[in-house]
Amino acid sequence: MLENFNISNIINSLSITTVSKIFLSFSLIILLIILKKLIHQIIRKRIKSNKTIYKWKRTTNSILLIIGFVCLLLLWFSSFGSFTASLGLITAALAFALRDIVTDLAGYIFVVIRRPFQVSDRIQIGDTKGDVLHIEWFQITLLEVGNWVDNDQSTGRLVYMPIGQVLTQTIFNYSAGFDWIWNEISVLMTFESDWEKAKKIILNIIEKQDDQMNQNVEKKLKKAMQQHMIEYPNIKPIIYTNTTESAINLTVRYLCPPKKRRISEHEFWEALLKKFGNTPSLSLAYPTSRYINT
Repeated sequence: MLENFNISNIINSLSITTVSKIFLSFSLIILLIILKKLIHQIIRKRIKSNKTIYKWKRTTNSILLIIGFVCLLLLWFSSFGSFTASLGLITAALAFALRDIVTDLAGYIFVVIRRPFQVSDRIQIGDTKGDVLHIEWFQITLLEVGNWVDNDQSTGRLVYMPIGQVLTQTIFNYSAGFDWIWNEISVLMTFESDWEKAKKIILNIIEKQDDQMNQNVEKKLKKAMQQHMIEYPNIKPIIYTNTTESAINLTVRYLCPPKKRRISEHEFWEALLKKFGNTPSLSLAYPTSRYINT
């Protein structure tokens, strides 16, 4: 039995059509390998970034793989029924194998067409927040903000996020449409303080900060109202008053650029502490205990 089992016997048992298909299949595979190497050489010559070269190579390999599968299916399955059935199975397998690449490409197309954000915008996708540095085929590069650093300041880390996440995660954009965000600062005063005078001082400090950008805010707001359903009947700073168990709580609400929230709070508190330090009737509240002799 083993003597009769040789390559010549196998070849003789095959039809001319089958042998032709095998020859064409090998020729196709060799052609695709040569084509892949040529494309990779062109990519290396024209693109300098190693990261971009890797992405283009990965995309090229995926496209050539799909082309190869389709050509082999057309070659080996002559009847339409068997071809469509096999094509369906192969397509499902490819979709599963390349799901991350397909999702990233769809995410990139979504970002380009819908423009939920652009370079330099401050955004949050899921739990990750940062300033957009690059938008590329397969990933978004962010300069991370927050995390262990308070008040939306940069951590200095770069975050490389798969761009496909824009299709599955909630996107927050701090910069699009309207270039300001609402910020609130709570000032706790003792019950013995002149809280009405404190409100005037707080409002005066915030208004001095706002004077520099009021005109820009109004122009941007009009433009934003034309693009989105954004309506703010009042863009002036306002102070809300309430009480806690041990203090009067004055909460000032005002507009500030999203990337300057911490700076605005810093300037506010420095000015407020200087004013309160020169005003005996005003005292900031802090946890205290009082003992009454009976």
